[in-house]
Amino acid sequence: MQIPEFELYTPGAEEGWQKTRSEVLFANPHVGVEKAYFTTPNRKSEVPWMVVKRKAAVAIAPVLEDGRFVLVHQERLPVMQTLWEFPAGQIDSAVTRESIIHTIQNELREECGCALHPDLGTLQPLGWYFPSQGFTDEIVYLFTAKPVCVVSRPEPDGSEHISDVRFVSAGELRGMIAANAITNALTLALYARIAAQGLP
Repeated sequence: MQIPEFELYTPGAEEGWQKTRSEVLFANPHVGVEKAYFTTPNRKSEVPWMVVKRKAAVAIAPVLEDGRFVLVHQERLPVMQTLWEFPAGQIDSAVTRESIIHTIQNELREECGCALHPDLGTLQPLGWYFPSQGFTDEIVYLFTAKPVCVVSRPEPDGSEHISDVRFVSAGELRGMIAANAITNALTLALYARIAAQGLP
């Protein structure tokens, strides 16, 4: 498929910010903890901060040909709940437009058994957001994928469990958000961006 044009986030691009030094306190393939020191546009003396390092990720709002959104019911161990979410996943290589698109395609198939329609399907970039900017550098790129087709059962990797896939109208999705049935940041952020841009 053709790779859409979209901006990539560049850490430290805003003038006046600098990480002066850092020390890795813990690291594994999924998460790291770093004690870092910063100078900022308003603070010229070093400011210490504990930063949780995470890979960049994608979150995708899949939309069927009839306009319904695809949600997955995924177990989330840290909060001990199964949550309704849009599909999402970490980018396991250098962050490029190509690796982002590759991750989106993989997550659609793995988490909800969907693929872009072979003739009509497009990915629309909707920017990025920081899911918890007070303690982690994680960034999530937001997209819609439409239309998608159901091509298989979900095939989550060994660390994940998806118990259900649900197709909901825009009105049903708004109702779930209003009723606090959707409580995860990535789905709320992605829907906010969709609504702000006037998309269905």
